[in-house]
Amino acid sequence: MRRFFEKKIMKQFRLVLCCLLAMGVILSILCFAVIERLMTSNAAAYAQTTAQKFNLEVESLFERVDAMFNDLLFDENIEQMMYIPFSERTPAYLNALHARFSSYRLMNPAIAEIALVTSEMSWSGYFDNATLQQFREEMADVRSTVCFGLKESPLLARAGSDEQRLIFGHNVYGMHNNALYGMQLGTIILSLDLSESSIQLPPSDRTDTYFLLMDQNGAVFPFNCDEEKCQNVLEQGLSERDGSWPADTFQTKDYLIYSVPLNNTGLRMVSAMDRHALNREVLPMVAILSGVTAISLILIVFLMRLMLQSVVRPISQLSEYIQRMRSAQPGAEIEPPKLHGCEEIVRLSHSFDTLLSEQARLTRELQQATVNLYETQLGRKQAELEYLRSQINPHFLYNTLEAIQGIAVERGVPQIADATGALGKLFRHSVQGGEMTLFSKELEVTQAYLTIQKLRFSDKLNVIISVRENTKTIPVMKLLLQPIVENAVYHGLEPKAGLGTLFIGARVENGDLLISVYDDGVGMTPERLEELQKRLEHSSTAAGENGHIGLLNVQHRIRLHYGAPYGLTVQSVLSEGTRVMICVPASPHREEDGPWR
Repeated sequence: MRRFFEKKIMKQFRLVLCCLLAMGVILSILCFAVIERLMTSNAAAYAQTTAQKFNLEVESLFERVDAMFNDLLFDENIEQMMYIPFSERTPAYLNALHARFSSYRLMNPAIAEIALVTSEMSWSGYFDNATLQQFREEMADVRSTVCFGLKESPLLARAGSDEQRLIFGHNVYGMHNNALYGMQLGTIILSLDLSESSIQLPPSDRTDTYFLLMDQNGAVFPFNCDEEKCQNVLEQGLSERDGSWPADTFQTKDYLIYSVPLNNTGLRMVSAMDRHALNREVLPMVAILSGVTAISLILIVFLMRLMLQSVVRPISQLSEYIQRMRSAQPGAEIEPPKLHGCEEIVRLSHSFDTLLSEQARLTRELQQATVNLYETQLGRKQAELEYLRSQINPHFLYNTLEAIQGIAVERGVPQIADATGALGKLFRHSVQGGEMTLFSKELEVTQAYLTIQKLRFSDKLNVIISVRENTKTIPVMKLLLQPIVENAVYHGLEPKAGLGTLFIGARVENGDLLISVYDDGVGMTPERLEELQKRLEHSSTAAGENGHIGLLNVQHRIRLHYGAPYGLTVQSVLSEGTRVMICVPASPHREEDGPWR
């Protein structure tokens, strides 16, 4: 695949075109196979549906035969005639039976004949006595209807007729005469002419499907084919299935055959579809499909040719132009190609020409930017030198504060000494370089701030500090704690009347440093607290009308340095106080944080 993409676009285009043509041919072959399979499946489904309909009709026919047998078994004339075949009453019995048989034939034209047979007599116009006696012997002690299958009449066979009828039989037992009750008197034989029966082929335009009714002895009644077709189907089906007819679907050289047994009658319905006719049905569809495929391929070739002229060839020309530019000497002028094709290609060509003209301008601007950057770096170095010089003045200021502290000690004014010492410590901490410091140093600076505040508030401020030892060596940002404490003194304790308490605590929990600053000052209203929490969540540094610039500034710095999971959490109740929780990672010192101060 990688080699394919490395080929020239013209070769790729030709390969794609060849692949499309091959796919069209393969698709046509596959469609032909699918259509043939679908037609075969449709034909098999038609044969199965027809066989099921035949099964239902044969079952209905058997029910009617059973009903006629049950009616005849209760006929006293039949019982008397079979018991005493030859008497003066015999003509009367025969006339009554003939009238009854005629009424049956009017209701069911398929009834060809009803014959009677006993050990002493036989009455039939279709079978001879020997055949009827054979039927009677086969039905000895059978109390249900028996299907003998398809039989030819020996009488008609002598006359050259091969007519077959579907034969049923039922034994007659004495019922009206107590002396004869339960005694087998004889057998009734019912002959059906299938050509006159209600079993009809389903309406269809298929003339290439043949239906045969076969009995257990191999006798066949063809419903819609001649003797030659029938014999051909039987020969191919029996040779294919080794002389048996299982209930399934199979194919022979000329036919698609579906065979199914009909209930428990010993009969079998065989449907055979002519495969050659089926193929003839498939050919028009294949011809249409082939035509559509051919037209589609021609259209594809035409469209691909258009793409070749409007897309592929201009891209090839543009590629050759770029190659010439790469191999040309610096400063050499190469005439750009005049591309003709689709709008995008033409636009690309114009854009490429514009890009070349812009290249020189950008090169000049890059050179100028390089000079400016060099000058900026020089200015930065100069600013660093000026910053180092500016350190002299802060040192002079906090040296002066230390001198004032010494004079206050000598003159016996400890309050001034403590204030100047604390102020000098705060000022020294703020001007020292580096962004990180140990938490112990941050706590020390905060205590210096509180020393000054105690001088202001006298006995009004009570400070409680509870810090775990393992927190003091954790590096934190400079001025992390002092602005929070200042906020608590300014907004919480200063407006309060009476003594106020400020609590500072720190502990390590789950790898984080948790610092608590609590005051029992005036607290905040729920509305003000909600506004402050929203601004803390968005890390806004704008003070707004409610102040708290110290909290917002610390929150913004924490989020920039440590990330979103860390920061401040504020809880407050009006007239009860405010609690601020600082959460930062208790991680070791990093080199990029700068030196500890």
